[in-house]
Amino acid sequence: MLSIIAHHSVVNSGLTSTYDYLHPTAQQYFFEVWGMWGKTAINSFILISGYFLCKQTLTWKRYVKLLFEILFYSYIIQLIFWSTGYEAFTLVDVVKPMVFLFQSINSNFVASFMVFYAFVPLYNKLIGTLDQKMFQRFLLGILFVCTFTATFFHSSTMNEPFWYAVLYFIAAYFRLYPNKYTDSRKVAIAGLILFAVLSIASVVILIALGAKFGNSNWGLWRYYFVSDSNKLLALGVGVFSFLTAKNMKSFTNRIINFFSAGTFAVLLIHAASDTMRHWLWKDLLAMPSLIHKDLLYIIAYNIPIPIVIYILCSLIDVLRRRYVEKPFMRWIDKY
Repeated sequence: MLSIIAHHSVVNSGLTSTYDYLHPTAQQYFFEVWGMWGKTAINSFILISGYFLCKQTLTWKRYVKLLFEILFYSYIIQLIFWSTGYEAFTLVDVVKPMVFLFQSINSNFVASFMVFYAFVPLYNKLIGTLDQKMFQRFLLGILFVCTFTATFFHSSTMNEPFWYAVLYFIAAYFRLYPNKYTDSRKVAIAGLILFAVLSIASVVILIALGAKFGNSNWGLWRYYFVSDSNKLLALGVGVFSFLTAKNMKSFTNRIINFFSAGTFAVLLIHAASDTMRHWLWKDLLAMPSLIHKDLLYIIAYNIPIPIVIYILCSLIDVLRRRYVEKPFMRWIDKY
């Protein structure tokens, strides 16, 4: 989630409009790398979800609980902006949180995730019908179509809900059929370093080539290998990030568990709407102005931002879970 916040701080702030691909600066290169991990982080998030959900039963109450969380934050944050006069009240904004879950499928993570999430019971039934060899062939087939052809032939195979299902199957395979490679911490870390370096190199090289040959269009393709979740490098970083976390020595830390419980809420709060993005990244943090600052200042300014936002949003969600979600779920449990 920290990577997603960093990604949003760049792509949702207007920073990219200040880039000059004919004369890139060290500041621009920093922001290009700082904000490039959004899709890879989404891959890791879905893989973690799939790793645990493939052994669980998803009930309608669990789905309603998640839906309630989404709508709660959408309306509460919108109400705050209305009440403070930051944004004018409109009937369109009243309906928008409910409509966007259908309208934004395949263009918004939350909407796509809810579609994917609804079919989890079906995914588990499908997995139950496959033996290991059939499962391997199934994964190779869909990865060839979704990742290989998209990466090397620029085919339009990306569909967010379907891709999340593919990631779910990958995670389920790791859970059901572990081996010495997927359970190796050294392999996971080495793979993560390799794919991270390749990802950074792909971005930096394309920008540098554009500047060298005087063609700014090269810069527009800088994120080609990581801009979609199904591209090879985005998948590689996501998979090995997940495996690295999975293969770390097990330990219990109350503080980590406390804050990890609010991960989804962190996304819902800091990326609640276009108004929230404008207020957070442009008005409050003034991200676009940083492009002209000293590089060391930029680094020192940006590193704490994802951490602080994560902590604050997590603390907000603690209050929601205690004073809103618990009474709501007690009411739901009656039915």
